[in-house]
Amino acid sequence: MRTANRTNHIKAYFTVFEPEYPPMHSWWLKFAIMSILFGLFIMYFFNNTTIAGIGFIITGWVLFAVWVKPYFRGRKIYSSRPSEEDMIKWLINDLNTEIKETAIKKLRLNMGALESKNFLLVPYPVNWETPGIEKEQILKRVTESGKTLYSIWNVQIIALTVNYISFYTCTYDWANNVIMHERTNEFFYDDISSVKNDVEIIEHYLADKNYTGEEGSQLPPDKLTANVFVVKNMSTDTLKVITNILEMNIPGNLVVDLEKAVLALRIILRKRRYDEDQDPIIVERNEEIEEHKEEENEEE
Repeated sequence: MRTANRTNHIKAYFTVFEPEYPPMHSWWLKFAIMSILFGLFIMYFFNNTTIAGIGFIITGWVLFAVWVKPYFRGRKIYSSRPSEEDMIKWLINDLNTEIKETAIKKLRLNMGALESKNFLLVPYPVNWETPGIEKEQILKRVTESGKTLYSIWNVQIIALTVNYISFYTCTYDWANNVIMHERTNEFFYDDISSVKNDVEIIEHYLADKNYTGEEGSQLPPDKLTANVFVVKNMSTDTLKVITNILEMNIPGNLVVDLEKAVLALRIILRKRRYDEDQDPIIVERNEEIEEHKEEENEEE
């Protein structure tokens, strides 16, 4: 269960920015300097003005503190934001607790009979208007490493059971820890006609861009390059899982490669239909997304 404190930290990561130094032309600063200088002036040039001079100097310092305090308060809040590593770790943890447990219940899966290696969790970010989500809730932030983290995610879960593919998807407002738009489906192996990884172009009006052209004309949506995992059955129904959208530039350890899932399903289908004597390829465990990426980095 996610704590309220972590929720506040996640929101702060997306909404708190490094404060700018207060403007030098501020009247607070001018009055502060004038008060301090005037106090020093009367103390130096006039007798019996020590108390009055000290009063002006103290007033000047108070005004200076009022001028500079918001900056240091903002610096403190900014420096207390979680790191990129913390955010990625928290996101993976929330996906594997909040979403995974929900999907298991919705799909009525018997995890005792299902190998964890055949339970695949595939997230991708949302940066476009979505029903039930205000535009102000759709946030993103460029990380220290140049990648981008998002507050809203579509989460897809594939469970490869003995006889069918069980599928769950939802939209996850990660910043507020809210799950919505849940859907489930099943594809029986005997009905599947094809399995493949592919690349598709999808179009979206991005939440952080203005699409109003000259004289108020509507500009076309952005074209995004999506890596997809596609399963089709004989009735032409399609199960499509987006594994990555290149332009979203998310950290690599959040990208799940389903190439082995495609190979595993193909072998399963061949064994069922043609009784080919070949062991299925084990699908790489999805719960440990970070390990998956580390192996790729080592290969590079």
